[in-house]
Amino acid sequence: MFMNRIEYISMAGGLFAVLSFVHFFVDFICQTHFEAMNKHNRPWIRARHCAVYTVGFVPILCFFNFGLLEWLAAVNILFWSHFYLDTYHGVFLWAKYVRQPPEFKQIGTSGDLSQSAPADDKEAFVRFISTQLGKILMISIDQISHLSFLFPLVWMAMRHTR
Repeated sequence: MFMNRIEYISMAGGLFAVLSFVHFFVDFICQTHFEAMNKHNRPWIRARHCAVYTVGFVPILCFFNFGLLEWLAAVNILFWSHFYLDTYHGVFLWAKYVRQPPEFKQIGTSGDLSQSAPADDKEAFVRFISTQLGKILMISIDQISHLSFLFPLVWMAMRHTR
């Protein structure tokens, strides 16, 4: 029996909400301070954190009736998306090319700003995320990016409900 669109969307939304809760729990609660401060530039620390993150989803994935290929896809989506996103490279690109805060615009300028201008894009990004607004936006963009990688899992799980 096919469910109507409202039921389908409601079920998908509920599943996304459950996966979001799991995400926040394993990404925030199960992460040490040391990992949080060092994962962005130390791949082995990031890999350990991503492994814990991925394993945190296993109990809920057990309910999805996934076949082997779906399990492999889900585990790889969770691990590798998290591994990349925790470098903050995506947030850096968003800040540089979309947000374009003044910290990036000062690079290479002359005049009064030249002495305080950042030496390169990395320094400009560090200055930007050191501001209150920069911190808030960095966390927001980072979390939106993380949550977006839960949609393929919802899609795969919902394929089993039709």
